Amino acid sequence: MDRNGASSKRVYTPEEVKAILKRAVDLSAREEHFTRDHLLEMARDLGLDEEAVLQAEKEWLARQEEEEERAAFIARRRQEFRQHLVTFVLVNLFLVVLNFLVSPSFFWAIFPILGWGLGLAFHAMEALPTSGPKFEAEFQKWRRRQRLKKQLRSRLQGVASQLLENLLGEVDSTLPESRQSPDRLPGRTRHR
Repeated sequence: MDRNGASSKRVYTPEEVKAILKRAVDLSAREEHFTRDHLLEMARDLGLDEEAVLQAEKEWLARQEEEEERAAFIARRRQEFRQHLVTFVLVNLFLVVLNFLVSPSFFWAIFPILGWGLGLAFHAMEALPTSGPKFEAEFQKWRRRQRLKKQLRSRLQGVASQLLENLLGEVDSTLPESRQSPDRLPGRTRHR
């Protein structure tokens, strides 16, 4: 028996070991941050292969990145929907007031409200779900566009940086001549 009264002959499944160790890390690591070296050291202490830990870290980072992108995609879609909703309410409120001021006997404002409301309902059905095949397809399409934009921005920055470097090189190559005093330039003599 160990100090907690449990039998040391108890056998745990890999899932139980994982859950127990995860909980132990959660309890002991409150408000602490670990470096990659700490992670590898703990893995060695547990007898884990360093390559397996590095692969697990790589997969975890990729999942984290995808979750952050997914959260940004959901936030963007919901923000666009909120903007659409606010515009809908303000414009149609104006139309209702205008309707009552101009022709109170006939409620014509209902037609734009119903038409636009139908479009708003379709927008809500598109923007609010956060799972399903259609959502996943839209997310992957958005994600590819974001990555292409990021690559393009990076390439443009590289090209701009190279152009700036070349331009500064050209300017630097002409600077020594222009920094010379006028009396030292070829063909010039200083008059006193």
